[in-house]
Amino acid sequence: MGPVGRLESAMQMARERALDGAILDINLNGRPCFPVCAILSARRIPFVFLTGYPDAAVPTEYRWAPLIAKPFEPDELMEILARMLGLPQDWPLLEQRQSSGWH
Repeated sequence: MGPVGRLESAMQMARERALDGAILDINLNGRPCFPVCAILSARRIPFVFLTGYPDAAVPTEYRWAPLIAKPFEPDELMEILARMLGLPQDWPLLEQRQSSGWH
């Protein structure tokens, strides 16, 4: 679902939608995404930060979440998402990507 570029919309989605996980940009149209993190954490929904601000100050309570800096390699995103979602290393898309050079 998404993308969502506004904090209020992201918070609503985090509260109301059935989500397996989330990819969050730290900067949502000039506002930090950390209120969304609070909602997702309370619901035990894993998330990863994907940001152009790799040196952004992430609150202590969310520093466990992986941070992927833009620009990023598709392989890096795929591997972190697979781990976040608890997918096995032999997950077909990972296997296909590794064997075919798919990006």
